[in-house]
Amino acid sequence: MNDDNPFLNHAELIDYAAVRIEHLQPAIEQVIADNRAALHAIIADQRELPTWDDLVLAVDALDARLNNTFYNIAPLSYRPGEWQTVAYQCWDLVQAYFAEKLQNVELLSLYERLAGSAHGMNLDWQSKAALQRTITSSRLSGAHLSNVQSERVQALEQRISMLQDTFVENVNRSSDDWSLHVMDEQRLLGVPELDKAAMAASATDRNLNGWLISLEEAPYLAVIERAQDRDLREQVYRAYLTRGASPDPDFDNAGVLQALAKAKQEKARLLGFDSFAQYNLQLKGGASPERVLAFLKDLARQARPGLERERQHLQNAAQQQGLAPFQPWDVAYMRKQMDHTPLRLSEDDVRACFSLDTVVKALVDLAHRLFGLVLTKVPAVATWDPGVRLFEVVQDHALLGYLYIDAIGREGKPSDGAWTFYIWNRHIDAEGKYHQSAAAAFTNVAPGQGTAPPLLSHLDLCKLFHEFGHCLHHLMVRTSNYHLGDIQKLGPGGFEIASKLLERWCWSAQYLADISAHYQSGKPLTVEAMQTFLDQLQAQERAKLAVDLAKALFDLDLHGNPDDGRSVLQRVEDSFVEAGAWPLADFERPLHAFDHLVAGYDAGYFGYLWADVYAFDLFSRFEQEGLLNRQTGRELQDELFAPGAARPIQTGVEAFLKRPSSALPFLRWYGLIAG
Repeated sequence: MNDDNPFLNHAELIDYAAVRIEHLQPAIEQVIADNRAALHAIIADQRELPTWDDLVLAVDALDARLNNTFYNIAPLSYRPGEWQTVAYQCWDLVQAYFAEKLQNVELLSLYERLAGSAHGMNLDWQSKAALQRTITSSRLSGAHLSNVQSERVQALEQRISMLQDTFVENVNRSSDDWSLHVMDEQRLLGVPELDKAAMAASATDRNLNGWLISLEEAPYLAVIERAQDRDLREQVYRAYLTRGASPDPDFDNAGVLQALAKAKQEKARLLGFDSFAQYNLQLKGGASPERVLAFLKDLARQARPGLERERQHLQNAAQQQGLAPFQPWDVAYMRKQMDHTPLRLSEDDVRACFSLDTVVKALVDLAHRLFGLVLTKVPAVATWDPGVRLFEVVQDHALLGYLYIDAIGREGKPSDGAWTFYIWNRHIDAEGKYHQSAAAAFTNVAPGQGTAPPLLSHLDLCKLFHEFGHCLHHLMVRTSNYHLGDIQKLGPGGFEIASKLLERWCWSAQYLADISAHYQSGKPLTVEAMQTFLDQLQAQERAKLAVDLAKALFDLDLHGNPDDGRSVLQRVEDSFVEAGAWPLADFERPLHAFDHLVAGYDAGYFGYLWADVYAFDLFSRFEQEGLLNRQTGRELQDELFAPGAARPIQTGVEAFLKRPSSALPFLRWYGLIAG
């Protein structure tokens, strides 16, 4: 063992100042080698009489060590160059090890013998739940298959991995190959000043004058929603809506998605399921495909009349402004133009009042006031980047673990999106030692420009609150079992519930006004002005809902029956029509860059909507009892967060609400029903 490798000899937190690139892969290889040897010894020792401590907890400890090692390495994949390559190689090694372990027939047999033994029958309910989850995961990974079938599953998994990489490469290639260099500032009339400053900084980075528009989310939205230059909007819209598309079939993601779906379908059928959707929903602890489809179709049915009314309203307004014929690149612009509310704030006005420091302070305060969590900065330990903030998390004088916030975009970090890493899971091992949890939230707030610090748009706020919700959920789990502490095992609808709930505070004018402070003067926004701004944004959320519905319907359709003869393009069109989304132009390929399908949300994208319906209902209790009510917050933790993956999420929701859950708050907020 290399005593100098920080990934092999850390007691708690990694000191990233001591990390060198040559530490990464040797650490993973060493842990995997140790795990294989230990697993072999555990199986030999447990053949006669498998027990909870010496089988389940012993193997869990091996899983924990490898996961902890890798997820301490994972943030280094956002350093440019060779760091990313090596980190991905580590990921491949970890995935291969876990696939091998899950398909270990002898290990599965020991788990099943334990579950059926007198010892297994007398375990407490959480231990029984954890053991059953472990057995199910092994069977769903093919541990029960014949050698021939197992070899075919492994080949399919390799093909799926290769196709997923190709999908991402096609999106990145088309995005990286396109940018628009603007020299005439008149073309940017209407674009918020902070977005223009970011475009100017992008140009400077390329040794150019003027402004450079890329296909990242922030500049795209700034242009498509605000630019008065219709030709500019068209150029950017066409480029953004054709990411991942190409006349060359080798670089077009329609074929990649179709091939992916067929490979997953074959794998699912080898494992005994009718479809990949059915297989994946069982694997992730979700509902049946039929129940999910009924949920989506019902939501689409209720949304469609309002969307059709809005479409006609926008077309009439566009005609009055001379935008004829009305084009796809006019839609978002017209939605913004439709608002004539007094006291309207601009995007620049709002962003100026939400510096990153202000927002992080508000998150720390929210965690304390709602849940009694005390987040204290840990300055003495170096993180993977100087811009990352590290907090120690304490509740009731007990250390729960640690929280990293990596909020600012930089070279090497994915340019769009937001995500969370679950670095350590809380658990108690066979010796009774308590292991803390740790999580890291990632977003892409634009760096500060000039004398201005990093400033957050409302979308940035929602993303950061969303990921903070994931982290809080993870940190507030109270189960003692390693795998029940993995909130991702709650399934798509349960896994997203805390993050969707935290977003609701970003739609409270009172709350946002209270935490706002202009980065120069310190002056807060008024509740009235904030409310008019949110009203304007809320009017546009229905269109986003329609697109999310279309994506969820497409996802379930593609992974439910990929062999029915319909093309990917036909499925996309069908899903957009069913969702009541804006009709697609013939050139649009909106789901060719739908990267959730290769990032673990395949046959699971519906979870965002499912969790959102729950979140609105949960938030209604805070609206009644106080947005910062400590007692309500602690009840939420006790009923919803503390059990981890030990019980279905709906059980926790209804225990907290003290009634069956309801979709009415969600439907009312979106204007889908009166009241």
